Amino acid sequence: MVYLTKKATFSASHFYHNPNLSAEENKRIFGKSNNHNGHGHNFELEVTVKGTVDSRTGFVIDLKELKDLMNREVIEVFDHRFLNKEITDFSTPFRQPRT
Repeated sequence: MVYLTKKATFSASHFYHNPNLSAEENKRIFGKSNNHNGHGHNFELEVTVKGTVDSRTGFVIDLKELKDLMNREVIEVFDHRFLNKEITDFSTPFRQPRT
């Protein structure tokens, strides 16, 4: 069994805010992170795959396919996005977890 890890980086911004709290409470609890203009982070994505080496190709997985998958599912979705405003799953803070 072989493990292969591929890394990629992306940047995104967000802010912390609980609509159930007053503006003063949000500022006290979250400080500068409550700025509705947001603040950014650099993220590192690591994907690890496990498998046997294909005797024909010498690959556990085609690296181009893995890179394309990571780009399509994560990088293109989140890179240089304002998470609270552009990504539906991040637009409503403090919601109940999915069941």
